[in-house]
Amino acid sequence: MGKSVALATLIVLLLAGIGFQHYITSLPDLEAPMSLSSARFGPDGSSISASFQRNDGQGFHFGIRGNADKDWATAPLYFIRNPELVPYVHWPSMGGPDERALLKALENWVHSHVTAEQMSRFEQVDREDFGPAEMELAAVYKIYETLRSRNPGQ
Repeated sequence: MGKSVALATLIVLLLAGIGFQHYITSLPDLEAPMSLSSARFGPDGSSISASFQRNDGQGFHFGIRGNADKDWATAPLYFIRNPELVPYVHWPSMGGPDERALLKALENWVHSHVTAEQMSRFEQVDREDFGPAEMELAAVYKIYETLRSRNPGQ
């Protein structure tokens, strides 16, 4: 009897661990409405990060980590599903389903929050000309553009 209880407890703990790992490494529901909490270019200008507030009040942090020598197209994407609960950074595969799902959510957000004029400015003008609010939009737009260039069929 004792061995059965121990085995059942072990199985429950393993299933709980698998469920927890799935939770922290999968994208949350990114349906609208999402609001931008913050976004920025890294101090060296090579990394970009953004934080969104989902409609359920949970935060979602993501970005592209690069360095001065890397091309944006090869810089890896990362995300933190619930930074307040579990600050675990997940690095999804480049061009994988998580990256494509985030691209779709960003596409919807960008097209509803960034005007065509702003998109044009973000593509042509140096960042030094932007104010703080436009700098945040430019950071999200750069992440979107990078993901879009890596996933041309989306």
